[in-house]
Amino acid sequence: MLQVTFIAKINQTNDIVSEILRSSLDASVDFISPETDYSDQLPLLIKKHSVIIYDLNTSHGCGNAPDNIKDIKTGSPDIPILVLDHHDDKKFVQPLMDAGASGVISHTPTEPKLVEAVNELLNGNTFFEYPE
Repeated sequence: MLQVTFIAKINQTNDIVSEILRSSLDASVDFISPETDYSDQLPLLIKKHSVIIYDLNTSHGCGNAPDNIKDIKTGSPDIPILVLDHHDDKKFVQPLMDAGASGVISHTPTEPKLVEAVNELLNGNTFFEYPE
C-alpha cells in the first residue's frame, strides 16, 4: 500500500486530493498541519511513507515554502516531494525545484494528472506541470 504524508490544511480541495489517492492508488494518507512544527513528526512518518505532498496554497503564512522543502529534503533526501502549487506563473516553480521538490502540479489536479505525477515520482522521475 502506498503511504502518503500530506502537509496541508484539511479543506474541501485536499479532501478530494486525498480521496483520489485512496481510491486510485490504494494509498493511506496522513495529514500534517503546516502550522505545526512537524520536524519531530516527519522523521517517524518518512520511515513508513513513500511520497510527501506539500500544499503550497494552505501553507501560505507558514514560512518560506522553498526553505520548508529544503528542511524536509535534508531529513529525508530519498523521499519524493510533490508540491500542489496555486500559482499560474512558472517563475514560482524554479525555487521549488531548486529546494528539492520532485514535482509540481496544480493545487486542483485532475485525477489522471495526480495519478500520473505520483507514479512518475515513485519511479524516480520528476513531474512538473504549469501553464506555458
